[in-house]
Amino acid sequence: MVNLMPSPRRSAGNGEAGSPRAGTDSGAPLNSWLAQLRRNPVHVRFERREALTAAGIYLAIAGTGFGLLMAISHFRGYHATEVLMRWDSARYLHIAENGYPNHLEYAPDGLPEPSALAFFPMVPALIRVVHLVTFLPFPYAGVVVSWSMAAIAAAGVHTLAGSLFGRRAGYACVGLWACSPYAFALWVPYSEATFTAFLMWTLIAVVARRWLWAGVLCALAGTVRPTSAVLVAVVAVSAIRAVTLRRAGWRPWAAMGLAPLGLIFSWLYLGSRIGRLDGWFIAEKAWDQQFDFGLGSLRFLQKLITYQSTDIRYPLVLTVILVVAVGVVALALDRQVPWPLVLALAGAWELMFGTPGAPLSKPRFILPFLPIMLLLVMRPVARLPRTVQGCLYGSGAIFAGWYAFGLLVLFKHPP
Repeated sequence: MVNLMPSPRRSAGNGEAGSPRAGTDSGAPLNSWLAQLRRNPVHVRFERREALTAAGIYLAIAGTGFGLLMAISHFRGYHATEVLMRWDSARYLHIAENGYPNHLEYAPDGLPEPSALAFFPMVPALIRVVHLVTFLPFPYAGVVVSWSMAAIAAAGVHTLAGSLFGRRAGYACVGLWACSPYAFALWVPYSEATFTAFLMWTLIAVVARRWLWAGVLCALAGTVRPTSAVLVAVVAVSAIRAVTLRRAGWRPWAAMGLAPLGLIFSWLYLGSRIGRLDGWFIAEKAWDQQFDFGLGSLRFLQKLITYQSTDIRYPLVLTVILVVAVGVVALALDRQVPWPLVLALAGAWELMFGTPGAPLSKPRFILPFLPIMLLLVMRPVARLPRTVQGCLYGSGAIFAGWYAFGLLVLFKHPP
């Protein structure tokens, strides 16, 4: 076992933890509220055997769901390669094989057409490396990348959740995440698995105050998805807090400097393909992903409430939006959950709600942050008998595999 945490500091004045009786005076509700918002100290620990077990649990559950997806696809007459090259997968695989375009296409109205230049470079690069090393066809190389990174992510999920609530709770968090309805994005050549791996281990580094690792991992996350802007903000806020509340030296400053480098590199690299510093932002507009403070999401909710669409995914999207909002508040009131995790989930919700593009993709958007949400429910699941847990995970995997076929093949709009 490796203890990733520096020597604990349990001072009521550092904002990490206060006296157990702090703020409990019935005559001071504000003090009581503030006391509830204080964090208990966290000791992050990494145990190799537990991490490998967590990765094995993930692979077993994912294998069940993925196997069912492939079986249904075969029965319906779809080749595996066809399923693996749907929607975003096709973009990533095309980039891995042919590289990025060097220009943008424009519609007659002058607006840019959807382009691969909106997709960040890390995942295509990894797929190409695996292809060159193993000689696997690009779709299968993409599967290798996704499954490998998802296993690394599962080890991170267990390390984080297990450090907070114990070993069994960590395994439960991995199991629930692995069989979630949109888990298909971790099986196919999408970016969710890779981003989750960097997200989880960056948060671990932040909670453990390993600032240089936090900065480096956050920078790598910035080459995977633009959602890493949330992670950059979390690292920056956490580092500033560390500098303000204690003599933390130069490492938090280094983390703040390192964290945004990957995001900046991705923007500049993709912009350089068409010779414009703002090239990525122009390409992103074609996907309607500009931040609009929730106006697009409100229009989406209006369409749902007035029955202007009967797509079965619409109620799920509404549920995700509401449940994540409630989850942020609940986690903020749980003293055992470190503030960086709450900030990460809150930032993810803000981007999910404030970005109008592809509303039916919102549940997938929150998938990398889902393990944080699951901190609210994993403890009761962890107390269930193992047989019951196995039935729960198995049922979830079967549903995820069945639902994945609809999302990837049958439904008209991208998942």
